[in-house]
Amino acid sequence: MRNMIIFWYRSKSISLEHESMYSNEPIKYYKNRRGGPDAIIKWLDVASVLTWFFILFNISMFLYARPRSEGFFDRLFNVQVRDYWDTRSLTITFILSAILFVLSLISIYLNTKRLKRKTDRIRKSLIVSAAFSMIMMLGIIIFY
Repeated sequence: MRNMIIFWYRSKSISLEHESMYSNEPIKYYKNRRGGPDAIIKWLDVASVLTWFFILFNISMFLYARPRSEGFFDRLFNVQVRDYWDTRSLTITFILSAILFVLSLISIYLNTKRLKRKTDRIRKSLIVSAAFSMIMMLGIIIFY
């Protein structure tokens, strides 16, 4: 008797289309044909990490190039400090910024070519690194 009530209840809910919470459309399964990350995706992962290392090294070289401030021990031991910008370090900073800018632009171009699936995304770190390197190069050109 119980089975008949359940069958009757199920058949009644299926027959009433406006009260049914299930659709009659077949379930569409999409086969994921990507075997794994290809060379471009791997390059974008490596480039994202590599650009951050370039940025950190670039900032450290820029801070090393600026004039030194005289501290307590410099005055105590009468040590001469550098009061000018180190041009060699600034040149290295400019070259690193140019390399970072080119690397970021190539990676952004490859990233835009891979935006075909729902799971693909624009990597914001590449855009940030391109903007940083451009600002750094312009700052060195204008202020030095």
